[in-house]
Amino acid sequence: MIDMLIEIKEIIAIIISLIIGIVILIQKLAKALKSKNKLNNIISLEAIAIELVSEAENFLNFSGAEKKEWVKTKVNQYAIDNGFKYNDETTDSIIEGFIDLSKKVNKREKDKKVLL
Repeated sequence: MIDMLIEIKEIIAIIISLIIGIVILIQKLAKALKSKNKLNNIISLEAIAIELVSEAENFLNFSGAEKKEWVKTKVNQYAIDNGFKYNDETTDSIIEGFIDLSKKVNKREKDKKVLL
């Protein structure tokens, strides 16, 4: 009888350990999926932002700040339309990154530093 109770106790301990392990695994999987979705959203926002920055460069009568605000508004609308969470700081850094890259790529010859 005591042996049977000890075996039942061991089986219950094993089952509880398995349940805890499965719960932890599900939590980690859910966190990984959430991170993956967030990164996919950022990639989508970057793709649309680069198109919008290029389009905004054609607005000759707008200042740089107005162009940037236009792009941010369009990216925000894209995020809303596609169910993404919009983050102004992330969008700002994406746009600034594209602007910096554009300035480096499109630098005029006379503005480039001469290397000795």
